[in-house]
Amino acid sequence: MGSLKALFTRRRSCDRSQVAGRAAVVIDHVIHDVGIHSLVNGKFVLDKSFRLRFHGAANAPEHGVIASVRVSTLAEAQLLEASAERADPPALDLHKDGLIDAVLREFSSQSPAFRALPAVR
Repeated sequence: MGSLKALFTRRRSCDRSQVAGRAAVVIDHVIHDVGIHSLVNGKFVLDKSFRLRFHGAANAPEHGVIASVRVSTLAEAQLLEASAERADPPALDLHKDGLIDAVLREFSSQSPAFRALPAVR
């Protein structure tokens, strides 16, 4: 009985690198599905379970959210948008990495729970 209880009450562990990996996947999907302009006009949110989500509307509801960032407020997003206009794939990849770092930096500044996550498992 004790092992069943432990199975159902155990929280899934998470670290910052997993959130960064999810951000990379989401950014790629948004860019290829709806475009960079939609990415820049959207918002990333992090919920209490450390699930990263993207909302195309910057005024999305924030129920259960511990941190959020409007992409348009990040200088790295402007650089990403400019590199896409120049059709420079290597620069685009570099600026995507910068955008991921910026999102994690904003989450860290807003959420003590996110700051408490280990950097790498």
